[in-house]
Amino acid sequence: MTTRFRLPAGRSYNVRATELARDRQRTEVVCNVLLLDNTVQPFKVNKHDQGEILLDAVFKHLELTERDYFGLHLADDSSDSPRWLDPNKPIRKQLKRGSPHHLNFRVKFFVSDPNKLQEEYTRYLYFLQIKQDILSGRLPCPHNTAALLASYAVQSELGDYSEAENLPGYLSEFCFIPNQPQGFEKDVTKHHQQHNGLNPAQSELNYLNTARTLELYGVELHYARDQSNTEIFIGLISAGIAIFKNRVRINYFPWLKIVKISFKCKQFFIQLRKEVHETRDTLLGFNMVNYRACKNLWKACVEHHTFFRLDRPVPPQKNFFAHYFSLGSKFRYCGRTEAQSVQYGKEKGIKDRVFARSPSKPLDRKLMGVTDWEAVSRNSLSEERLETQSLPTRSPPGTPNQ
Repeated sequence: MTTRFRLPAGRSYNVRATELARDRQRTEVVCNVLLLDNTVQPFKVNKHDQGEILLDAVFKHLELTERDYFGLHLADDSSDSPRWLDPNKPIRKQLKRGSPHHLNFRVKFFVSDPNKLQEEYTRYLYFLQIKQDILSGRLPCPHNTAALLASYAVQSELGDYSEAENLPGYLSEFCFIPNQPQGFEKDVTKHHQQHNGLNPAQSELNYLNTARTLELYGVELHYARDQSNTEIFIGLISAGIAIFKNRVRINYFPWLKIVKISFKCKQFFIQLRKEVHETRDTLLGFNMVNYRACKNLWKACVEHHTFFRLDRPVPPQKNFFAHYFSLGSKFRYCGRTEAQSVQYGKEKGIKDRVFARSPSKPLDRKLMGVTDWEAVSRNSLSEERLETQSLPTRSPPGTPNQ
């Protein structure tokens, strides 16, 4: 016979609940994300979560539909190789110890034609990104082109030029390019006078169509040295891989000409298809700073090729032995490709979305986009604004070797 006992009346203490709360606090980290309007938004996540959890939290905060063009750049990383948050790896394996962590929300894949972006909101985020890159010196721009781009930005923010309202010096509080020379504002004003009738969306689209003609538009640069030990940058673009020296393109390899990309230790290799007069393929080697920089470049190449060249990501191998006994990295890009993103935008995009544009905020920045985090954080952070997200995780798919 089973005897049932009733808990006596009085006070109780839930030991298990307090233990769980303590463990939860120890595993939670704060990630401060610098958004494209130069505000910092903090997010609380579990350090054991996949990177996808943090990405989804940022996308949800921004109410972003066309998500696959964007990513989180690791601002804590001081290497010469850009690193992006991998959605299929635990956060604790990608960020340095300590909290809070700093990340930049950025455009990751730059489309060759801005008209592929279905939402005005997405084009506006592109506009903010390029404007920021020009101001920081990340995206070099000739004087005449810079003045034209600045005039479109002014038209978007201030509207039509009016002699009664736009008095001399009305652009004095704007900063468009690094080390802005005297007389630049006059050139911007001349262009601004010619844009009457353009609404913000039209001005920003004209801005993007002009910006895409720049030499380094959409180029992700990775520092390297060639076989003669000359300092170069390996640039990834939608159409292939380019080699830059002193910010000038000296070589270019379209994806159609590339047979294979690989790396070993800190050496990165590009195998080129043989020409008609050649007997074998050409193998080009480059020296990276270290192994991690080399792998970052290789992963970026895989992502760019998959996104821009394939209709859909490479499906995972289902072979048991290939999964457990394959050599080398099994990393593959698993998001939507450009073709899928365009179609998704057409189906799910909100064409008449209403959103607020942010006014220009002068910010002291160092070259190459390094941000004074403390200055920005003081203006935009508060404990009450911390966002905590608990979203369903997605198991990383297996990936084939190519």
